[in-house]
Amino acid sequence: MTVIALGALAGGIFGYAHSGSTSTGPRHRAGVQHGRLRRAFQSPHISPALEGGSYGWCVTLADGGSCATVPTKNVRTLSGVRSIGTLADTNVTPREERVTALLAAGVEGVLANGRPARVVTLARLPYGLRLTQIELPRPTPPAPKGRTHGARSIGPPPRPGFRTPPAPPPPTEAGRVLLATGIGGKPLAYVESETGGGLAGGIHWWERPHPLAPGPCQIRAHGLPALQPQWGHVASSIRPYRAQIIGRAFFSCIDTEYYLHNWPIETAILLDAEHPGRAPAAIPGMRAIRGTPGLFDAPGDWHGEITALRHGNAWLVVAGGSGLYQRLQVIRHLSASVSS
Repeated sequence: MTVIALGALAGGIFGYAHSGSTSTGPRHRAGVQHGRLRRAFQSPHISPALEGGSYGWCVTLADGGSCATVPTKNVRTLSGVRSIGTLADTNVTPREERVTALLAAGVEGVLANGRPARVVTLARLPYGLRLTQIELPRPTPPAPKGRTHGARSIGPPPRPGFRTPPAPPPPTEAGRVLLATGIGGKPLAYVESETGGGLAGGIHWWERPHPLAPGPCQIRAHGLPALQPQWGHVASSIRPYRAQIIGRAFFSCIDTEYYLHNWPIETAILLDAEHPGRAPAAIPGMRAIRGTPGLFDAPGDWHGEITALRHGNAWLVVAGGSGLYQRLQVIRHLSASVSS
């Protein structure tokens, strides 16, 4: 059995200036949470999926996002090209379908059912990836039969007790074929959704007052009575991702949500997704925190910004809270272990 201990930090961590209030007033909390979401959605980016048992990335856009996406080396290839990417999310409007995708840097365009689609680069990312949006116009549906007045049908009334059937759902990705192209329009490979999603096979969920679920990864709080665990997810085993990944990605083997003075705080342990025993890559956008060696801050998803401590072959991360000061306070009072 191999155990990686992620112990408490030195007491000097509190030398950092107080950068986030721990006020528990509801108006203050609402303001901080609103500001956090506004900052998270200001610029499109990716961040590690934190929920225990998740592989890959959360994709954050100006109007929302999705978790968890793993950009893989596509097996349905043309011209021997393999590193293409995967679809992350779809937003359907009456006039168009916007498909968010993580694509390899070599992709220059996309054909949708043989026709060129508009591809907008939202962000250029680490690990040879581009965050893009593929815009697909939707055909105008045929007008309903019968005489109409404006948009309202004046055909025969429905039978008593008969409910009008719901409108048909929008077309799904199964009805389209997306083909990535390179320089000069050369076909490269099909762009598909990652089969099965970015989740591990066995995940244990628990909620207070039940005890923490068993698993190879554990997070414990100590020395701070107000820091109370609420719920979480634990992967039943640590396994490398089943397909080849473009660049690097993470596997969250556990997440635990804590409350501290009524502030929700998400914690997680991140491993390398393809090779859990090697040192994980840097979290995109991370920056060293002044005056606290070994600690970093990075953009996150809807939970809030991420504060991370690297030790051995894992990241211990804390997200959300009232601000950076509270995340530093929490990470000082956590211990975690990874066994295999």
